[in-house]
Amino acid sequence: MSQLKYINVVQVKPAQHQVNLRVKVINQIMLAECKDDSSSGSTKIAEFLVGDQTGCIIIKAIDDQVNLIQNQQLSMIAIHNARVEMYRGFMRIVVDYNTRGEILPIISSLPNQEIHDKDNISNKFLHSTNPAIMNPNLENNLSLVEYQYVPIK
Repeated sequence: MSQLKYINVVQVKPAQHQVNLRVKVINQIMLAECKDDSSSGSTKIAEFLVGDQTGCIIIKAIDDQVNLIQNQQLSMIAIHNARVEMYRGFMRIVVDYNTRGEILPIISSLPNQEIHDKDNISNKFLHSTNPAIMNPNLENNLSLVEYQYVPIK
């Protein structure tokens, strides 16, 4: 099995599939529960603003994924196999039953820190995944960029 390749928020493109991200949950925007007419169940839908050091974007979570993300404000999450959905010309990352999400642990310190120097790759990973260190770029919200579908003739 190959290792997952994570991308930054700024690399997300419209209609993209198999999106893998490590992001910080900034806040919950909306929570709704829709009743199913065909069955006695209901579907829980929530939107969250998430981001990394390159930008931020809205995530639409469905059912079990809502419970995973809901109480994780300012925590880091990893999202595997998500897809980008266009809603009225704006991008949303959909986290549904095909997507796997997980809460990333907070790394408080590294053992033997004296061996880390400025070019150490593990130190760069620490800064990109530690919610105490990584600050999302709220100035670059990709969910506010409007796209227009232009058919190719």
